[in-house]
Amino acid sequence: MRAIILIIFAVWMLPACNSSNEATSPVLVVDLDAVAKATGRQELMQKELEFANLRLSEQLKLVASRLENVVSDEKEKIGEKPSQDEQQQFDAVLLEARKQLQNSKQLALQQANVFRTELILQFRQEVADISQQIAAEKKSQIVMVTNGEALWYDPAADITGEVIAVIRAQPSQTQPQELPTDRTDINQQQHSKLEQD
Repeated sequence: MRAIILIIFAVWMLPACNSSNEATSPVLVVDLDAVAKATGRQELMQKELEFANLRLSEQLKLVASRLENVVSDEKEKIGEKPSQDEQQQFDAVLLEARKQLQNSKQLALQQANVFRTELILQFRQEVADISQQIAAEKKSQIVMVTNGEALWYDPAADITGEVIAVIRAQPSQTQPQELPTDRTDINQQQHSKLEQD
């Protein structure tokens, strides 16, 4: 009797075990660095960052030149022997010019960082979209990014090559990303600020 109960229990549990195994989907992995290098995206993003930094540097030079002209004009106004009030006024203009130049440098740095982050996020999203399609075909519900901390994973779980193949099959990106300077012009901001002062 006891043996019959055990057999019935085992037969009853068998479908439950099978269904739990079917519900478990394999974890897939993708190496973002390898994808970026193999598809030329790393080089493209680097060039776009360099171009953005060049544009920001040019704008900073214009701001510095404009501020230098403001200080120079103020110096001419007060002449060689300024009164104490005139000297104080000149010192205030000089201090404000230095503050504006420092603010412009900080703004340029922020814009460069935002642009870099946007490039990386856009690339990650592109890889995520492709990975999602591959995962659906392989009946997987999760794709992890590989990193140096992974102790081991089955090479069969690595879909990096498939992601690279899909990206390579797409038309190449020839249009540069919108630069941070296209959205927020440092030169324009500082010019407006000078006019207000």
